[in-house]
Amino acid sequence: MVPSRRVTESDWVFELKTRIKRNRRLATVLFYLTDHAYLRNAPRRRFVSSFPAGSRLLNLGAGFRPSPAGFRAMDRDPLPGIDVVGDMGALPLRSGSIDGLLCETVLEHVPDGAAAFAELGRVLKPGGRMFLTLPFLWPYHASPHDYRRWTESGVKRELAGFEILQLGLSGGPTTTLVNVAHEWLALTLSLGIGALYRVLYLALMPLLFPFKWLDFVVARLPNAEKIGALFYVEARKAA
Repeated sequence: MVPSRRVTESDWVFELKTRIKRNRRLATVLFYLTDHAYLRNAPRRRFVSSFPAGSRLLNLGAGFRPSPAGFRAMDRDPLPGIDVVGDMGALPLRSGSIDGLLCETVLEHVPDGAAAFAELGRVLKPGGRMFLTLPFLWPYHASPHDYRRWTESGVKRELAGFEILQLGLSGGPTTTLVNVAHEWLALTLSLGIGALYRVLYLALMPLLFPFKWLDFVVARLPNAEKIGALFYVEARKAA
């Protein structure tokens, strides 16, 4: 089966990211500027600093991103800085062996989402906690594929067997607007010319990105979750 043009055009972004990952320092800087600087990170900071010394902590799907202090890094690829290589659908860990899990914008890329959530629950100790970020209104982004999205009620249903300690927007409505405008402008102004689409996609990124900082205010408004870009959730396994 021949892949559609739309999917092929989307995959070049993944290929570009893969090349950037080979330079870990550059990848870390770009990650901070394009992903971390505008998100609501206070809940994440509280989570990663809440574990006592000696806790067994794991950052799932870490990729090239530096893991918080005390967290071992796991990824499906043996990238620099990765401590554990494994698959989210079958984690190479003993049941009930982990105190804390961090998993950020990874689960949408796992083919078998149900198996991945089951694995999170399996490896956590009773009373163990996990912190996830899950996209809601976010454009397709291959890594190497992209399978699903979650609403607020969908997050709660996915974690029905856990106690949800906090749930909110990490990326708000302005992030949704900017992401869609970015894709729409590159799509329409390129007139279907692939090379022009790629140039516009990259050129528009620094021009539109600063508007995402408006979410420090907009994401806190009532009903913002209806058109938010990204949810964060902290959940605890029943003791």
